[in-house]
Amino acid sequence: MNRVTLLCGSRKPGPGIERPSSARQLLLAVQAGLGDADTPYEQVDLREMDIPQFDGRTCAEYGSPDLDRVRKTIDESDVLVVSAPAYWNSVAGPLVNLFNVLGGANYDLVPDRVLPLAGKTVILLVIGADHSSAYHAAAQLRSMLAAMGAWVAPRETVIGNPRQVPDFAGVVRDLRGLGTYAATVVPGMPR
Repeated sequence: MNRVTLLCGSRKPGPGIERPSSARQLLLAVQAGLGDADTPYEQVDLREMDIPQFDGRTCAEYGSPDLDRVRKTIDESDVLVVSAPAYWNSVAGPLVNLFNVLGGANYDLVPDRVLPLAGKTVILLVIGADHSSAYHAAAQLRSMLAAMGAWVAPRETVIGNPRQVPDFAGVVRDLRGLGTYAATVVPGMPR
């Protein structure tokens, strides 16, 4: 059975705002799919964490309990489902910052260094402010996570503005299926 982590990369909503985050809300459907497959999961939500800004140190040098928790959770996972908000043709900054902090500067590539996401399968759920932002962000994430050693599964969900989706119930069904896929995909291998 896969050990799955659901990572919500959204910091929304801001203080005093009642609107929910689409990245967080749609991740609930993936969570339901994991439940259908009787697969336990861990959750990491950037809104609930104080992740330091990347400044070139290694992960351990920050001395951040939240960062240590994220690192431990990912290390113990086989599969990481990343729910990523996307604006202005890019992944939202807090999520990029998290991966930069986890990976470190990597200026001097050491040939036998174990990459920070080696052996992990990553499944993407990218929600954009518009179609262009969502698709550019998905490509950016695929490239970044693969460079960090992850196998980025070809099965992913990329949604432009969720307010403009004509069959929202169909999207939720598909995301529930994505959760079942996360439960059954062979870690690090295409299926």
